[in-house]
Amino acid sequence: MPQGSGTNMPPPTHVLSPDPHAHQGGRRVPELPRRVPYRTLGVSALIFLLIAGFVGGLTAWNDSVPGERRIAPGMELEVGRGVYYEPAPKWKLDTARSRTGSTSAIFDGANRFSIRVQEWRGGPEGPLLRQRARLERGQRLALEDEPESFKTSGGLRGMTFGYSGPSMAGRYWQITDVQRQLVIQVDFHSVPEGAENSLDEAEAMVESLRLESRP
Repeated sequence: MPQGSGTNMPPPTHVLSPDPHAHQGGRRVPELPRRVPYRTLGVSALIFLLIAGFVGGLTAWNDSVPGERRIAPGMELEVGRGVYYEPAPKWKLDTARSRTGSTSAIFDGANRFSIRVQEWRGGPEGPLLRQRARLERGQRLALEDEPESFKTSGGLRGMTFGYSGPSMAGRYWQITDVQRQLVIQVDFHSVPEGAENSLDEAEAMVESLRLESRP
């Protein structure tokens, strides 16, 4: 068209938006489905609870099954701080509960025997009262008698008492050395029948206790 002639066409007033369902190449383009977000919070919480339950159960099982090590007949074991004793025949070392320099734990079937030695400044009353309270109030066990004195053939003196419950019975011995500022705590327990049958062995092991002379 020659310049200056004719009528100018007005510009378009709107722009058409593309049709999402428009045909492409003669074929209809399918609409993609929207993504539904995963609900991960509940799944994560469930997985965490399962793992926590498994670890807790494994720990409880490990605590209930001692790690054993055979003890040669007639062999003395050192508890710590110069304290020694001779385990009864066929008893085994509980490696899971023993601690070098402070605790020696042994077992024979359901029978458990442990000796703990630690620093203590004071008389025998404090540790003895705490142990009685722990057994009576903490574990709901009955104390069979008042503490009575005992003396080993090696000259060690202390106090002892028995305790019992529906599923467990035992005896506790304590030796306090004021000069060396230490306390020796001995505990023996088992199922009620086992405690009665094996008490003689426990008493013999207490009798074998000795305190190494100072250099």
